[in-house]
Amino acid sequence: MPKTVPADLPEEKTMAEMAPAGGQEGLSIEQMTTPQSPVRAAASGKKGKRLGWLILLLVLIGIGVIAFYGRNYVVQIWPGSAALYQSLKIDVETTNTLGLEIHDLTTKTVLQNGVTTLTVTGVIKNVTDLTQPLPRVSVALINADDQHVYSWTTTVEEREVQPWGQVVFSTSMNQPPEEAKNVKVDLIEIGK
Repeated sequence: MPKTVPADLPEEKTMAEMAPAGGQEGLSIEQMTTPQSPVRAAASGKKGKRLGWLILLLVLIGIGVIAFYGRNYVVQIWPGSAALYQSLKIDVETTNTLGLEIHDLTTKTVLQNGVTTLTVTGVIKNVTDLTQPLPRVSVALINADDQHVYSWTTTVEEREVQPWGQVVFSTSMNQPPEEAKNVKVDLIEIGK
């Protein structure tokens, strides 16, 4: 059986209506202890949840935008993230941690006394204003399918290269594999 409610109950007031007149700050004890209706409390709870989800969504979108458009900066701070971007097929610019670049790479094949000799020559340039130690040079022979078929490392006679200077390197091998079509040259970081 439904319960009857007397019609002479006072109307509920909002907190703004209960605020003191004259622009004074704060609420009285009576205003603070006045119970809110359950309907109003439930409505404010739903709004709070929606607002929370909206803020979370905006934060996630913001992180995604920063991670995409600031990817080169992210890779500078955290170099390991470059592999993550590559796995997602997103191009990134990586920084040159050695301060050295390889230029003017040439290869020459000579047949002498029945022996084929491959000579790889290039220039290592220091692109900083600091003296840089010269690391080992890695040379890899690549086939038509872009696979390594042979590789070796070599050192450069000089120990370091002066700021904005350059050093020429040359290395040779006898009887390179016939399937080798290209040469790839890299610098090996010191300590690796």
